[in-house]
Amino acid sequence: MRVQDVMTTGRSRIRSAAARIVRPMLARIAPEEREFRRIWPMINSIEGLLVSPDQERWLFRMARALPDGSNIVEIGSFKGRSTSCLAFGCRGTKKKVYAIDTFSGNDSDFLVGSPVMQEDGKRGWPYMHYSGSFFDEFCRNIKKCGLSGYVTPVIGWSAEVAKDWDQPIDLLFIDGSHEYKDVLEDFKQFFPQVKPGGIVAFHDVVDTWPGPLRVWKEVASGYLVDTGRCSTLAFGKKRLLPTS
Repeated sequence: MRVQDVMTTGRSRIRSAAARIVRPMLARIAPEEREFRRIWPMINSIEGLLVSPDQERWLFRMARALPDGSNIVEIGSFKGRSTSCLAFGCRGTKKKVYAIDTFSGNDSDFLVGSPVMQEDGKRGWPYMHYSGSFFDEFCRNIKKCGLSGYVTPVIGWSAEVAKDWDQPIDLLFIDGSHEYKDVLEDFKQFFPQVKPGGIVAFHDVVDTWPGPLRVWKEVASGYLVDTGRCSTLAFGKKRLLPTS
């Protein structure tokens, strides 16, 4: 037998042996975890500030577990990393992610130029364009993940958007301005629209961000049950209405 044939046979045997080891391991991994591992490279290509990969996994799993037709509201989307996690959990369903953000930053977090309002519907959605904003990159990231059909960007300040919001919410993810008054306002304005049993989550509930931490400790957690943590992310469910 030629040396080349020996090497080819050896490689084939190694692949076969590896497959016999890997297949049982994969079979023991939950389907949602296998799916998350497949989409992780796309999620990880998007700039963001989540504690990886645990928080991305948590967002994906929560969205995936919601009933078909659910509404997910995200306050603070930046370039779409967390948005994509939520939207991947909506694939193949009628669930929807509403991504609320100015996409132009603010004085305390991400300041980007001055907004210039322009009508433009060439990027997948009709929207008001902000010159020098994050919005173009957000759109590109959502599009490259194949998630445009599951994401509706809502451009504006969350406090203003809340005034006209009339959709029931199954999952509310608050990760906008981290100033105490802004976090509190986001919770107070959108919480009434969260369905009983719906999920409310806050990002950056940690000492280095006193705004979200204070709102969680002093206000939000008292309205929620089944509370928990995923690193700096704190969450719970809105109390069910009492039955008569």
